Amino acid sequence: MARMSVEQRRTALIEAAYRVIADHGVEGATTRRICAHANMPLASFHYAFDSRTALLCAVMETAVPSDISRMLDTILPMAADPDARGVEAMRKNIRAHFDAFYTLLKTDPGRMQATISLGIYAHNHSELQAVGKQMYEQLYEVAGIGLDIAAERAGVRWTEPVANLSPVIIATTNTITLTYLSTSDDTAIAKIIEVVVTALSAYVVEA
Repeated sequence: MARMSVEQRRTALIEAAYRVIADHGVEGATTRRICAHANMPLASFHYAFDSRTALLCAVMETAVPSDISRMLDTILPMAADPDARGVEAMRKNIRAHFDAFYTLLKTDPGRMQATISLGIYAHNHSELQAVGKQMYEQLYEVAGIGLDIAAERAGVRWTEPVANLSPVIIATTNTITLTYLSTSDDTAIAKIIEVVVTALSAYVVEA
């Protein structure tokens, strides 16, 4: 294995940890398994991180928000109709965004499962609670950006601050993920999306 800088080791271990958590859960993400996935010797782990807890913090601080941002960048052009304007167009775009998210979820459900697992694990471990909370605040921020972009494209505005609505987006993506992982029930997920779209549309008016 070629010699790696500390920063390269950190990046490789963060990505490996995220993937291992997606495949084996947080409890199954041992340093040995993470190092094996990153193709580096176990002894090199502490050149990059002081502890497994420090690595989990790095995953929540960097990998998860970046992954959701990349997903948003993929969904926005896929779902938005650049020529459609008005409240009804916004309603259709919200639905299209959730449908696009669901399509991406089915291609790699482990990534979203890892995000949810990390949030729960952090909430139940005092040394990670602050970082877990910060992770969700970053996810809300990413969702808020998406809401602003969608409104601008549709020529509408939100009657409620997007900071109050963005948690609904993340809660919905989590619900879709858990429902898919539990049942793979397309009908139930379609109903979840329909209900949330109706609820969010109540906060949309012509600009």
